Amino acid sequence: MAEQRKAERRRAERRVARPKIKATKQDIVDAARNFQWNEQLPNWTTVIDGRELPARPLLLKAARVSDNNPTNAEEAAVILSDLGFEVLYKGTIIPWEDLPD
Repeated sequence: MAEQRKAERRRAERRVARPKIKATKQDIVDAARNFQWNEQLPNWTTVIDGRELPARPLLLKAARVSDNNPTNAEEAAVILSDLGFEVLYKGTIIPWEDLPD
C-alpha cells in the first residue's frame, strides 16, 4: 500500500513539473485515427489501435499546438503514459514508473 502511494505521489509530482499541454485521452485517440507518419519512427512511440505512432508529434497534433512547442519526446511519453497509453522506447514497452522524471 505504501508503495502504491509513493508511486501515485511520484506521478503527481511529475505532472506538476511538466509543461501544460491540454489534451485528453479522447483527443489522442481522435488524432491517431487520421495520423500519417511516413518517416522512420523516433525512439519514443505509443501504440494506439494497433498502430505504433511517434509520441511527440501525435501529442502535439492532439493538443493542437505548433511543432515548435518546447515539449520534448520524453515529456510527451510521460504525458501519454499518464493518460493511460502504453509507451515504448526503441520498441520496448516502458512501464510508467520507469519513465524519465
